[in-house]
Amino acid sequence: MTEKEFKTLLDKFLKGTITKEEEVLLNAFEEKAVNETKESVFNNDIEKRDIKKEILSGVKKQIKPNYYFKLAIAASITLLLGVSSFFFFNKEKDLEIFTVANTSNQIKTVYLEDGSKVVLNKNSSLRYINTFNNTRHLDLKGEAFFDVKRNEKKPFIIKTKGIKTKVLGTSFNILTNDSLVSVTVATGLVEVSNAKKAILLNPNQQVTYKNTSQTFISKNTSHQIFIAWFKDVNHLENVSMGDVASFIRHNYNTEVEFINTSLKIVPMSITINRNESLKSIIDKINYITDLKLTLKEDNMIEVK
Repeated sequence: MTEKEFKTLLDKFLKGTITKEEEVLLNAFEEKAVNETKESVFNNDIEKRDIKKEILSGVKKQIKPNYYFKLAIAASITLLLGVSSFFFFNKEKDLEIFTVANTSNQIKTVYLEDGSKVVLNKNSSLRYINTFNNTRHLDLKGEAFFDVKRNEKKPFIIKTKGIKTKVLGTSFNILTNDSLVSVTVATGLVEVSNAKKAILLNPNQQVTYKNTSQTFISKNTSHQIFIAWFKDVNHLENVSMGDVASFIRHNYNTEVEFINTSLKIVPMSITINRNESLKSIIDKINYITDLKLTLKEDNMIEVK
């Protein structure tokens, strides 16, 4: 990307006329600029932070207070310091965006060039630039499970509807829809953030980000429940009835109502096959526990 191309994209971004494809290119290029030159440009991380604060006061009136703050601030840093000082201008080969869309009724597995694996759910898509040499950035729509190849020098970053999920090497599930983004960790440490807040998640922890209120809700949960959608057989060991209720909501789009909330903590171990009927699951739970589950006419399950 040339200096002129960079300035053009940044100008379009600040005016709100940038396209989705151009956003991906600008974000990837900005990250590369700051990461590759921070040692020669900044004396230390404190100086880098202070400069960002100074620039924020100058750009915050131009853009909405959402996840684009980071991009605008960092890009402005690039301009403040002089874009021509970055050695990669005119040397960087043209970046190309790849889009992988799963429009079928089957699960789709994608292997990235860094060795990471992505399992895409139905009606989901992934976009990323054509090289992971310096950054590992992706945009996700829908749902996907990520098994990320560890690289401490190149964080793996997924952007989804106003938040960023950042890891070095771990496995986790991300679900996005019009109202929320949900991240559930299977292994390793995951950072989920927006422009105002960052949350660290350990295995068997989940955070849900609500788009309208821009708030995070964290909880402990069995990750098995939220990665079951791409497995043929799910052995749910030592889970609670509350966990199984989440499994049913997530995979069968069916609400579960508890007559008494204390029933949510009833423990069990259960095996559920992909595409197994709700009736079969209900029969299993009624057999292996003292609970009584009933499927109502409105396709709601009552637990008592």
